[in-house]
Amino acid sequence: MANRYIFNTALTGYIKVDEPGGQWNNCTFAFKLPADILRQCEQDREELLSWAKTKVPNPSRVNINKPKWDEEGLVKYSYLGETGRAAVVFVDTEGTPLEKDVLASIRKGTKVRIIAQQSPYTKPSLGTKLVVVGVQVIELNTGDVMDSGALEGDDVAALFAAATPIDGYKASSPQVRVSQAEPELDNGDYDF
Repeated sequence: MANRYIFNTALTGYIKVDEPGGQWNNCTFAFKLPADILRQCEQDREELLSWAKTKVPNPSRVNINKPKWDEEGLVKYSYLGETGRAAVVFVDTEGTPLEKDVLASIRKGTKVRIIAQQSPYTKPSLGTKLVVVGVQVIELNTGDVMDSGALEGDDVAALFAAATPIDGYKASSPQVRVSQAEPELDNGDYDF
């Protein structure tokens, strides 16, 4: 019994995803669950805990662990090393797995799409775990530069369409009017 979520967010906190290291010899990153996904995770958690309580002999005597996110939806995720969790697959927008040098360059603010799965457990206490299945890098932040890839005409149009609409020129319905300004003539006087 598990629930799967796919959502867009940005990486935050300490990020080390190229190879295990640090004090706990693991890979780690953090992200914030979007508000709608956070609500869904909390609802699903209640259902998963109810189901898990039916699998233990005396559910009233079993401790219930806190969720894997805080009140604001921040998730600190670790894998490999001493965690025992499988490696998270990081891919680009074409689905190509990222090379180790690219993984080492990922910094806070990198925009991603995450696939995560929440499932219950009953031992040693009751709770739910949130496992990140995969991460798709949409806009890479290396600390020095941001790379969102090349944008084609349709991509640019989609970005502007998502922004707040403004009044102005529309190719489909031009509002032609006579210009009152006279063109300036270049008289060769330059002030350097």
